[in-house]
Amino acid sequence: EDDKPHNPMVNAGAIVITSLIKQGVNNAEKFDYVMQFLNKMAGNEYVGFSNATFQSERESGDRNFAIGYYLKEKKCFPEGTDMVGILDFYFQLCSIEVTCESASVMAATLANGGFCPISGERVLSPEAVRNTLSLMHSCGMYDFSGQFAFHVGLPAKSGVAGGILLVVPNVMGMMCWSPPLDKMGNSVKGIHFCHDLVSLCNFHNYDNLRHFAKKLDPRREGGDQRLGPFFTQVH
Repeated sequence: EDDKPHNPMVNAGAIVITSLIKQGVNNAEKFDYVMQFLNKMAGNEYVGFSNATFQSERESGDRNFAIGYYLKEKKCFPEGTDMVGILDFYFQLCSIEVTCESASVMAATLANGGFCPISGERVLSPEAVRNTLSLMHSCGMYDFSGQFAFHVGLPAKSGVAGGILLVVPNVMGMMCWSPPLDKMGNSVKGIHFCHDLVSLCNFHNYDNLRHFAKKLDPRREGGDQRLGPFFTQVH
């Protein structure tokens, strides 16, 4: 629409979103702002930066530069934006590191309506959480998003490092990490895990919570004791 990207889960949309962060300040201040925000989401679990990844992104960023110039020509950036500076900031954000533990807390913050379960601090508004989960559900798994929404029915975001951030709204969040990727850029074992999870538990968005007796339900008062061996194995 109007030659402007509306999906922040792909490069073009992510670059435009990057240009909207803390307009008018330098990249160092912008980066500190994002890191502070991510630390709040992660309950001060590990959030770091990989300089090696940053240099690699910079050196192999021809496609992103091409996208950037196209977006600039279509006037997608705020007036006065330094496109090259924005791409440098974008490459920095692409080089942020997390662990499975810290990313799981981030996912749990989304599952918990924007409140970090570790610190109890409100990090995101309910509207921001709803919008983020809606986008994750519809387009968080690259070209596999439609099939994932059909079979798993949960908001998720994958990355080419092999991670899948999975959110079970009002229940929990988790991070799967296994680097071997399929042809669509998603973790092979991560996808299998998500399928196994919803086949075992009634977490699919359209599972009936009252009449799915064969599936386990950790929401039940006292928990479903049959889940113990499964989560022990996951841990």
